[in-house]
Amino acid sequence: MSAQEKTVALAAVSEGGAKAYGGNPRRRAERDFGRVFTGILFALFVIALLIAILVGTGVYRALHQEGEVADYQRLALTLLANDVRANDQVGAVVRAWVTDEAIEIEEAVAGAGGAMSLAAEVREVEGNKLDGPALVLRETLPSGVYETRLYRYDGVIMEEYTLADAPYEPGKATPIVRSSVFDFSYRDGLLTIITDAGEASVALRSAGGEQ
Repeated sequence: MSAQEKTVALAAVSEGGAKAYGGNPRRRAERDFGRVFTGILFALFVIALLIAILVGTGVYRALHQEGEVADYQRLALTLLANDVRANDQVGAVVRAWVTDEAIEIEEAVAGAGGAMSLAAEVREVEGNKLDGPALVLRETLPSGVYETRLYRYDGVIMEEYTLADAPYEPGKATPIVRSSVFDFSYRDGLLTIITDAGEASVALRSAGGEQ
């Protein structure tokens, strides 16, 4: 075998070995790129899935919290109405307008023929920390007249239980529920309480209403 033939044979063996141990370099690069691209797509899918789960969890948590707040507000409104029913006696449910020096009280009283009207009374009480309306439930005990005072202070409906002649002190009251609204109206024996949760009406027996 001549030298030239040996050279050709060696080249053929080298080419065959290259194909056996790796094949075409371009095809190998394409396969590697395909694997990398597939891995990137899978990673992006996993990231998108995690983001969707986190967002969904956050939305569910927010809705659940809003539902709990709404349920609690409705429960608090029901409790306020039940407080009124429990103290429904003649002269027990009154409206008060409080300033820092006085308390103006409006009480439903029966006139001639059983007609109901509002009688106003002003008491000079200094040191009130409240400026605004309050729904007052009176209770007469052997030790004196006590009041359960319901009012809104600093965005929260408060309940204060104290002697009738004591000043209004929200710092000693019990927070009931946060609400941007606390109002109440009285008409034809029906007391309506209004909060963020809606309205609750109580037909006062003491004013001739029917439960």
